[in-house]
Amino acid sequence: MPTTSYNITRIIDAVGTYSRPQILEVLNEVSLITFSDNTMRVERIDPATGMPPFLVTLDNQQTYDCPADCRETAAIFIEDPQRQYTPIQDRGLYQEYIWRGRRYFKVPVRQNSALINQLATVTFINNPGATTDRYYHDYFIRHVNITDENMQLPFPEELHYMVRDGVIQMLKGESYSAGLGNISPMERIAAKIRSKLNKGAQARANRTPWPEECRDADFPGYH
Repeated sequence: MPTTSYNITRIIDAVGTYSRPQILEVLNEVSLITFSDNTMRVERIDPATGMPPFLVTLDNQQTYDCPADCRETAAIFIEDPQRQYTPIQDRGLYQEYIWRGRRYFKVPVRQNSALINQLATVTFINNPGATTDRYYHDYFIRHVNITDENMQLPFPEELHYMVRDGVIQMLKGESYSAGLGNISPMERIAAKIRSKLNKGAQARANRTPWPEECRDADFPGYH
């Protein structure tokens, strides 16, 4: 497999002038941009259950720090239907949430994405109670920074040439003072890499539910 060191050497051959630490920093940035898209590939799944991990909650505590590897919360969901109440009205059942073809219920929360040196947080609108195995926490993982040439790139080796191209595009943009005008080529490259990464069997983990009137086994397209 081509190493990170090998890829840096190839990039130097193409652009010159830049030091290896400078190229490593841009290589990490290209990786960060590529994995910043919220797709199934960057969702946290418990390998023992094939489900998102549980968020442990306490009675009368509504705000929680997310795990260190959480970049952003997609949803908090539960297995059983539950009604939403306010001091003045019953707002009906929680919104339906489909996970791998099975029906769950999305819990109303507010989330804050992770920042540098700051954990992501999630805040329940209602008191979640004391639980250990009720709230599934569907979240997207943080990018692991490439800080050393001995660290391997988080890409299949057949995509390394595209990653190198992304680094070269970013370096050229800086050299030619292209500024924002050179973001588009990099974004196109990142999109191509994501497309390649998502090839193969990728089951739909969650989606907008079909209307009740369409939930018939013989309805075209419903599975």
